[in-house]
Amino acid sequence: MNADASSSRSFRGKSVLFCAECSFENPVSDGWLVVSDGDERTIVCPECGHVADHRTERSAPAPRAD
Repeated sequence: MNADASSSRSFRGKSVLFCAECSFENPVSDGWLVVSDGDERTIVCPECGHVADHRTERSAPAPRAD
């Protein structure tokens, strides 16, 4: 890949989550609806309401503080 091709791409961080339904994309810590119920965590798209992730807190990665 040459410098021109790489500079034309937008930068995306590793923690960006994509909605499979409406293509909404944002870091998990910014914009997504996170619903916790007991030991379960659900991440919901704020644009269309699609459940992007659902798991128990023990298996969920800890959110990063930037």
